[in-house]
Formats: sequence, structure tokens, C-alpha cells
Amino acid sequence: MIGCTSDLGNLSSPGNKAFAQGNISGGSDVSSGRTPDYESRRIGQMKSLLRPPSGYRLGWACGAVLAVSLCAPQVVRGEEVTKSFGVTGRPNVRVETNDGSVRVTSGDAKQVEFRVEYQGYELAKNLRVDARQDGNKVELIARATGHWGMNFGWGHNRRLHIEVRMPQQGDLQVETGDGSVETSGLSGTLNVHTGDGAVKANSLEGTIDLHTNDGGITVDTLKGDIRLRTGDGSIEGRDLDGKVEADSGDGHVRLTGRFAALNVKTGDGSVDTKVLSGSKMAADWTLRTGDGSVDISLPADFQANIDATTGDGHISMGGIPMTVEGTFSRSAVHGKMNGGGQTLTIHTGDGSIRLSKS
Repeated sequence: MIGCTSDLGNLSSPGNKAFAQGNISGGSDVSSGRTPDYESRRIGQMKSLLRPPSGYRLGWACGAVLAVSLCAPQVVRGEEVTKSFGVTGRPNVRVETNDGSVRVTSGDAKQVEFRVEYQGYELAKNLRVDARQDGNKVELIARATGHWGMNFGWGHNRRLHIEVRMPQQGDLQVETGDGSVETSGLSGTLNVHTGDGAVKANSLEGTIDLHTNDGGITVDTLKGDIRLRTGDGSIEGRDLDGKVEADSGDGHVRLTGRFAALNVKTGDGSVDTKVLSGSKMAADWTLRTGDGSVDISLPADFQANIDATTGDGHISMGGIPMTVEGTFSRSAVHGKMNGGGQTLTIHTGDGSIRLSKS
């Protein structure tokens, strides 16, 4: 039990009473107009000012201080585990955690470095970190096994984050149950999956598969076979080069790049795509949304068969050179752009479609 005491003394003791009354005692001063009643009231007011605080008020004040100290966020010291493995050939790196964020970058050295940063966990008690190597295969598993203890404050202080540094040329697989993932500066077969968290990537090349069950995907400067998937979140991609597949269960999709293949789908959200000069249709392209507008800009010399339909909306052609074939209406357009080519299918269940020149 925490208590507070006062050392203010007893103002009713003879010594203190004499001190208190020394400045306020005296007889009546009829010549100044002060009556005995006036002096009595004045003495009473001064005594009330000198009266010590009650135990109730002191207890309340101490309790308030204690409450503030308990509600304040508790500082938890961060700790880390580091591992380093040398490799002679092309590394194959695998990172797995059930609850934590991951960041992967490239380095010049022929080695794979792991740094596991954590706080609010106790190593070997409710956090296990295992790292192993088999030739050029390197693996790290960081697993939180449960929660323990008590945290005061409005939020918890547990944090788990994994930093990976590996050669630029290498293969990577990242799996986290709950946390964001960032990757940059790599070339190879790159697979990333998170159960719940955002995915960010830049300066990647190769076979790229980025997937989150719940979170947005933001990428920049990707080249190769690119697959972007989210169960619930937006997809933003700039400076893409190659074959691109983007799929969102619920969210908008915005892409800019030079495409060899393009397939975009969202269950509920707008689609905005800018096709840069140099893009070639090696196969059919598709842009679909269940509910939202579709905007696509195409190079002036782009060749394609256009098949655009909307369930509830209108279609506009912003200067696209097209020879109409068959159906042409407010909600459906079929024709050839610059003589035609592979089929570009554009469809929205509820929204407008706009085609323009990039």
C-alpha cells in the first residue's frame, strides 16, 4: 500500500499558535473605526488560511500522482539478435515470422546478414529465433510463442522487426503472419507474403510476386514478371516494365509503365492505367472492376482491338484513333485502334470508361 504523509506540523500547538497570532493579535482600534467584531472576523479568516490540508485532500493528491504514474507509457528497452552467413554463390534466402515486420535491402558483400529487433518479448521464453545455413540456402525463423506479463498504459509495447541484408543477385522468400514488408535493390525470384500488412518494393528485377491478405501495395521501378495481389487494399505501381498482373479484392488500382502484358482486376474500386510508349501486346490484355471507373491512356501508335463495356455508365474516347466495328453505343464500344492487334478488354459493372492518348 502506498501512502503519503504531511510534515506540516500542528498549527494549534502553543508555539505555532503564538507564531500565528503574533501578526494578527491586538485590541480594538476605535480611533481607526475598527470594532472588536471586525478584528474577530479578521483573525478567523487568517486562521483558516493557516489551517493544514485535510487528510482527505492529501490522500486524493497522492492518489492522483500514483494514477498518472501507472497510466504513463512504460519504457521497454529494445534488444536485438544478429546473425551473419557467408555465401559463395547465388544466395537463396528465406525469412519467416508469425508476428513482425520485415525489411530487406541489398549489399555488396558476399554474405547474408540478419538483425532481429524486439522489445516486450523475452528470448527463449516467448520468442524463438533460429537461423541456419545449408550451402547458399540461408533461413531465419523468428516466432513469437505467446504473450506474458502485464503492460500498463493504453497500448502494448511489444515489437518485432527483422532487417535482412543480402547480395543484390539472389532469390528471396518472405512470409509474415502479421506485419509490413519492404524490399529494395534485388534481382532474382522474389516472393513476399503477409497475412496482414502493407507491402512496399522498389528497384526489383526478375520474377516478382507480392501478396498481402489485407493491406495496400506500393511499388516503384519493377522489371520482369510482376504479380501484385491484395485481398483488401489499393495497388499503386510506377515505372513498371514487363508483364504485370494486379488483383485487388477491394481497392483502387493505379499503374504506370511499359507493359508486355497487363491484367488488372478489382472487385470494388477504380482502375487508372497509363500505358507508356514502347508497350507491346504479346497477348490479350484485360482491365476489370466490379464497381468503379476505368481510365486508360494509350500511346498514339498503340495497336489493339478494343472491347469496352459498362453495366451502368458511359464510354468516352479522348482522341483515340479507332475504326468502329459492330456495336457502338453509350455503354459499349468495339473497334480497332491503328489497324488492330491483340484484344484489350475493358469492363466495369458500375462506372464510366475513358480512353485517352498518353
